[in-house]
Amino acid sequence: MTRDRDDVVRAYAGPLVLVEMYQAALKEAGIESRVVGTELAAGFGSALPGSVELWVHRLDLPNAEAVIEREARAEVEGEHDRPRARFPRPTDDPKPPHRPDRREPYVNPNF
Repeated sequence: MTRDRDDVVRAYAGPLVLVEMYQAALKEAGIESRVVGTELAAGFGSALPGSVELWVHRLDLPNAEAVIEREARAEVEGEHDRPRARFPRPTDDPKPPHRPDRREPYVNPNF
């Protein structure tokens, strides 16, 4: 079977952020893809859900679906979360004291 470069199918449709994340994962897997519909997302925002689509070649569709499913599972399980930075409290410097209670400024009654 010959590979027609115009024989493409939709692999995923959804929010622009997820589509771009999946496109990056497909690129890492060596699958060529194209994002379509970004103009609609920029103009209407989230008024048209699923207007941004990720297209791949028909022969690459099974591999692309597997990569997208793996990335979706990793997103749900939180594998993409960065470890939280831990900043311990300093032990060599004591905590500063509380500020004194606020007092009203002195007003000289003779003026």
